[in-house]
Amino acid sequence: MKKFPLAVIVNFCTNERLFLKYCLEQALLFSQQVIVPVCDHFFDGKPENRPLLEAIYQAFPECQFIEYPFIPEQIPKKVFKSIDPSHFWHSLSRLIGCRYLDDGIESVLFLDVDEIPDGGRFAEWLECSDYTLHTALKMANYWYFREPRFQAEKWEDSIVLAQKKALASHLLLHQDEREAIYDSLPHPKRRNVVGVDGRPMFHHYSWVRTEEEMLRKVKSWGHRKDRNWESLVKKEFEQPFQGVDFVHGYRFQTVNPAFEMPFEPAPFLSKGKGNITRLTTKDVLSAASSGKMSRWRSIFG
Repeated sequence: MKKFPLAVIVNFCTNERLFLKYCLEQALLFSQQVIVPVCDHFFDGKPENRPLLEAIYQAFPECQFIEYPFIPEQIPKKVFKSIDPSHFWHSLSRLIGCRYLDDGIESVLFLDVDEIPDGGRFAEWLECSDYTLHTALKMANYWYFREPRFQAEKWEDSIVLAQKKALASHLLLHQDEREAIYDSLPHPKRRNVVGVDGRPMFHHYSWVRTEEEMLRKVKSWGHRKDRNWESLVKKEFEQPFQGVDFVHGYRFQTVNPAFEMPFEPAPFLSKGKGNITRLTTKDVLSAASSGKMSRWRSIFG
């Protein structure tokens, strides 16, 4: 399959391990570079699963992992006044990933690891699309809850594809995360982009989890202060799925899963030496301060 001058930057932590294999394998079908920024702690301050991280690095040597230290106490207070910590670390991951883009990359696809592309259909769309003429695109995606077979009737478009030359640090390191990238960039741009067949090319498995995994998600995700998520999760799992989710209130249809995802995934098997860059505290502080760069100045020169 043809590879395009496009990089995929995938936000990841091991709480999301269920989705990693599918996301990376599909991304590698169409992209020339796959970058996975990962913090050495979860964003609630607990240390990452070190043995699992090291196994993952060796299982995907064709991807570039960028590991950085969690140093909230050293981030200048003025930074957290402009961007809440719950959003800062997600945005910082994308900014760090952009610093390692290859010279030949022209476009950047920003994914969370639970947003899995249909790699073949996306490659087909890239082949005939005018995406390079748009500063940014928001890609339509299916949204799932509890199990991969429960698909929301409403589509979302959380995924952003942007032109590398348009990206700037102050857009990447922003309270509104990917929304800021799309909203702040000038036209031409468009939303709800679908494949050549008129259907979404991405599957967002945001809430496809066991009760234990859902509870871990709501304790560390960027919207954890919005509601009493833990009580909502516990109430949800008191009974079988009733056809409406507690996050958005979407209604669902039952479909054949696009990807079979056992809740107990197979172990990650080594394919060789991992492609891993380990950043220092100095590197993180440099990236954190770069969000104050002058407006519309590209991070690439």
